[in-house]
Amino acid sequence: MRRERGNHRHSNRGGRGRGRGRGRGDRHSRRHPRQSAESGNQRERISIESGDLVLIDQFMLANGQFIEKMAAVLDEAPEVKNQVIREYGGKVISVARGTYRIERDPFAYTIVVHPEGDSMGAAEAVKDASELLGEVNIDTRCLAMLDRELLDDNALLERYQQLWFSGQDKTARDLLRDNGGAVRYGFRRDGDELGVYQIPGEDVICLWPKNIEAMMEAEAGAEVEHVSPEA
Repeated sequence: MRRERGNHRHSNRGGRGRGRGRGRGDRHSRRHPRQSAESGNQRERISIESGDLVLIDQFMLANGQFIEKMAAVLDEAPEVKNQVIREYGGKVISVARGTYRIERDPFAYTIVVHPEGDSMGAAEAVKDASELLGEVNIDTRCLAMLDRELLDDNALLERYQQLWFSGQDKTARDLLRDNGGAVRYGFRRDGDELGVYQIPGEDVICLWPKNIEAMMEAEAGAEVEHVSPEA
């Protein structure tokens, strides 16, 4: 059963966050990118009731072909549904049931998903996440994170699709949040290929770009060019 705006699965939203590095961001934004990231870290939660976390590009939830395929496999085994999700660039991860928080660091290029109440810091989690699970592709800048059982709700997906294609993409994202999902930015405007890692034996998932070294080198080079005097 989908929930429209105002019927939240979770009403208490606290938070903590972390970050590093210099300030950078879109000059048209009213807020510093670190402030925006911290705001999202404090606000966003994922409610997992099925034991399966889905990571997928936000647009795919409005993609008519994806919606049709998910409806066609409604009564199929979980493995069949997982295959459809993978075909559309997503990833399904088995985790314990419960509420999860998201720590996004736009300067370290990392996203950490961990159980609420977990005291582990994001930097420590990234260091310990040695098990590669696969990857997820983001084409529209935002990553949707949700319980797989939401994809069994065809009415919810159709409502999301209606909002998306009527230009109400923010309202569409809010609909997902009101049903226990979350949506967070990636790191590049032209999309990301994020590696998905896990701390072995723990329900802590970490994501970072597959080309993270090249991205950080490019940023460091831009800094040097910015501060170097002209010849």
